[in-house]
Amino acid sequence: MKTYLYHLEFPAGAHFGRQGIGLEETRETVPSDSLFSGIVNALALLGEAEEVLRELNDQPPPFTLSSLFPFGPGAGNGQGRLYALPRPLTSPPVEDSTLLQRAGKDIKKIRYLQPSDVLRWLGGRPLGERDLGLLRERARPLARPWDAESGEGWFINELRPRVALDRSSQNSSIWWCGVVHFRRGAGLYGLVRIRDDDCGKRLEAAFRLLGDMGLGGERTYGLGTFRFDGFVPLEEVWGDLGDLRKPGRYLLLSRYAPTPEELGRLTETLTAWEMEESRGFVVSGRHATTLKRKRVRFITEGSVATEPLAGRLVDVTPEHGPALGLPHRVYRSGMGFWFP
Repeated sequence: MKTYLYHLEFPAGAHFGRQGIGLEETRETVPSDSLFSGIVNALALLGEAEEVLRELNDQPPPFTLSSLFPFGPGAGNGQGRLYALPRPLTSPPVEDSTLLQRAGKDIKKIRYLQPSDVLRWLGGRPLGERDLGLLRERARPLARPWDAESGEGWFINELRPRVALDRSSQNSSIWWCGVVHFRRGAGLYGLVRIRDDDCGKRLEAAFRLLGDMGLGGERTYGLGTFRFDGFVPLEEVWGDLGDLRKPGRYLLLSRYAPTPEELGRLTETLTAWEMEESRGFVVSGRHATTLKRKRVRFITEGSVATEPLAGRLVDVTPEHGPALGLPHRVYRSGMGFWFP
């Protein structure tokens, strides 16, 4: 298995839904189970979905996807691209326990870290007050909303007006849809582990087709289409991370659903975790349906474990899907992608 990095740029903006009422909220990331579903739909149009889904039960699977996270330009144009990874849910190792008490609030405000800082956070070497200060400073520009005064930021969230018509009276009512626009030089990136070259070519074809189909919601209005330039070996982008490559703890960069064999080891393996419910409707190929898929709870990005856990595909086919004309099973990915 070899790890690659890829960039997605969204010239028309995108709507990545969040849990809650209405469409006003949009996030700047895409969870791995949603990305996986888009890839499977693209593979279905290419006539290869059934074969790939069968192979995904192998060990190792043909590919494993991380969630999508923001990247953007460095401050002052001297740092090239910066990459944001979610902050681990554990506390950082520190030289003095009182340091966490003094800096705890500032640490909790951090949402993203650079890759090398994630490894320092996960490692066993204690960090001093100066180390934490530099870490917070490096985290400051990551995935910030656009600030017109400073001219810094990676994206802008806007509310776009929509009009709904009542079916019987034809009365109109206005509602709002949240849209995220990434500035030039910013977008989303993902990591993928690929088993062999044949799988890599098949996956690249699916990404290029998905770029035309669109990712996220409101695709009817042109949102979610993206540019994809192919997979790049991770070491060519992030370089050699040196001795920090084996920190003893692992950060989850995807949604994760444990296998039956892993369930009994979760209490001793997971150090910190959060869970989130995934729900929604079935999309088959290019067509949305009125069928709700089964709900499933995933362990989410930012969770920390002492060993990488494999995870599994989760069958979320509606209970009466076949009787209602759904011609295939429906899956969400709970395969774990761990860093490093």
